[in-house]
Amino acid sequence: MARVGNCAAVIALLVLVALAASAVADQPRCCVDYHSWGGNTGCGADQKDACNTWCQSQCRGGECKPRGDRHFCHCFC
Repeated sequence: MARVGNCAAVIALLVLVALAASAVADQPRCCVDYHSWGGNTGCGADQKDACNTWCQSQCRGGECKPRGDRHFCHCFC
C-alpha cells in the first residue's frame, strides 16, 4: 500500500512542477517581444494604448513597438 502512496506523491509532484514551469513560461521577460498580450495577438495602431497599458503592467515597464504592420509588447531590461 505504501508503494501506491509513493507513486501518487511522485505523480502529484510532477504535475506541480509542470504547472509551475508553464506559469513561468507565460511571464514576460525583459528584452523580449511578446506577440500575444492580454489575449490579443499583436495589435493594430488603434490598440496601441491598450497594448502599452498591458505591457507596462506585466513587464514592470515596457512599450508596444511596431513590427511590420503590428505592435508587440517589448519588455525593457
